[in-house]
Amino acid sequence: MSARYEINRNENGTSYHFITSSGNTYIAYFTEFTMLNRNRKDVPILSFGFSCKLTDDDEPQRYDRKIKSTIIYIIEEFFNALPTESILYFCMNQDGKAKNRHLIFDKWFKEFSHGLEKHNTPEASAKHDFYGSILLKSANPNKQKFIDAFYFTIDYWDLGC
Repeated sequence: MSARYEINRNENGTSYHFITSSGNTYIAYFTEFTMLNRNRKDVPILSFGFSCKLTDDDEPQRYDRKIKSTIIYIIEEFFNALPTESILYFCMNQDGKAKNRHLIFDKWFKEFSHGLEKHNTPEASAKHDFYGSILLKSANPNKQKFIDAFYFTIDYWDLGC
């Protein structure tokens, strides 16, 4: 793994922030989410996301390898601490860039997937700009429970479109 930015963990323990060399501030966070299984029982899981506060909105963002390394590090640390858990990741589309985020995250995942699996929302959901994934360790004894709940929840809420 290449160099990464220094990470500051916030007091709540569920979010992190780091500042890039260009002065942009990134916030990475975990939030509680509840999926449903086939019996409509709750399956708690954490959702992962990150956002960027630009120092200058007019200046185009340049590619910064250390951002990728830092985000990957946070995800790897999560799975080192909680190997039997899973993470949801949804690409938000408020700016029309959900597909780009999804493609970038797929590329990142292929580079760091050491012992992890990623299952994506059905292709039909892409027609409606809805992209999401569940990440989990391949050896997770709860793997099938999480995968089944992921797809059931998508179907239940008609997110597979």
